[in-house]
Amino acid sequence: MIGKEKALEILKKVISMSNAEQTEAVLSGGKSFVTAYANNYIHRNSGTEDYTLSVRVAFGKKVGAASVNDLSEESIEKVVKDAMLIAENQRENPDFVSFAKPEYVEINEEAGFSEDTANFGAMQRAEAVKKIIDAAKEKKLNATGTFEVEINELAVVNSLNVERYAKRTVASLKSVVLGENSSGYSKESAVNVKDISVERVLNESIGVAEKGKNPSAVEPGKYEVILTPYALAEFISHLGYLTLNARALKEGSSFLVGKFGQKLLGDNITMLDDGLSDETIPMPFDFEGVPKKKVIFFENGVAKGVVYDTLTAYKEGKESTGHALPQPSPFSPYPMNFIMEGGQSSVEEMISHVEKGLFVQRFWYTNPMDPRKAVITGMTRDGLFLIENGKITKPLQNMRFTESIITALNNTVELSETKKIIYDMVPMTVPYARIKDFTFTGKTEF
Repeated sequence: MIGKEKALEILKKVISMSNAEQTEAVLSGGKSFVTAYANNYIHRNSGTEDYTLSVRVAFGKKVGAASVNDLSEESIEKVVKDAMLIAENQRENPDFVSFAKPEYVEINEEAGFSEDTANFGAMQRAEAVKKIIDAAKEKKLNATGTFEVEINELAVVNSLNVERYAKRTVASLKSVVLGENSSGYSKESAVNVKDISVERVLNESIGVAEKGKNPSAVEPGKYEVILTPYALAEFISHLGYLTLNARALKEGSSFLVGKFGQKLLGDNITMLDDGLSDETIPMPFDFEGVPKKKVIFFENGVAKGVVYDTLTAYKEGKESTGHALPQPSPFSPYPMNFIMEGGQSSVEEMISHVEKGLFVQRFWYTNPMDPRKAVITGMTRDGLFLIENGKITKPLQNMRFTESIITALNNTVELSETKKIIYDMVPMTVPYARIKDFTFTGKTEF
């Protein structure tokens, strides 16, 4: 690891090399390790260490950026010169005002860091994976997946006296178990690897694959569904770039345009972004060095707000909420610690309340069809089951859905007390959801 002292030293050197009116330097990266397995066999135990130095400069309203992953003196000098050359030859950006200005707020630089995770080695990962493989072999199933550990650092310095550093760890254990005509899925992610249960992961993935053998077909139509956190996160993740950010709002693609203060979703729907919460994988500031603010998107169904980065905040006369992605980015700002509040029910209670419906383990290949109405289409995967009279009765062949996120969240009648962190680039913390009249538009032969 580079460490705070060295990281800030590199970034301050960048600032000193630039003769632009404003300069921003960002150092991000770290170590990543993976134990990968397939067909009940560990085929990779590897690790890498990589850092990216990104430099942005501004001459008036001309902004240029360049990046490099070589931290030698020569490369640092070159990337600064490249950023200045690009800026000098750019058109002016009429929306640009300034890079981030300092906010004198104390942050916890290690809020998302765990020594247990940082010291979790290849043998420990392999031993955990072996338990899944052995359990799958016993059931005559094939296990595939990964055990990944990330140790990340992020440092930001700019010529306006912003100076930030933080480090965090993420551990993720994923298991996909395959049978002759069934599959099961499970994944757990956490800051501290000790919060991951190998037994829970293997029991869920193997259990779903076992129950999913010899699936039957059902006709497309509207069904009451129970979505696991995997399925719910995949379904509503599109809100991040379609709706819940200032860029989408300004461009008119968000369904929130002109609707703040109105009740748009069900009474039981509260969504927010909080990079400091212990319910997520925290990071105290964004890629511009702006401290994270808690942003409430919906409170009991009422539209409240969206996230901002510095560019969109200046344009709208507001303050950045600390949600900038690495710049420049067409997707910035973006919710990076999405949390959906749960309810009071257990999963068993939710199933018992369904007279006839579907239990969905997971969605994939999800894509937007109508951004303004947040209509999404995709497929079920790794476990689809029929619920009859409050009990899961038989496995089903996969189906295609086409549904509006807005409609689904208005039709959400029950949420679980249990929530789960779903980590894929950025973390989402969501419960199980029981939703009525969920639309399935096609079926498959598998």
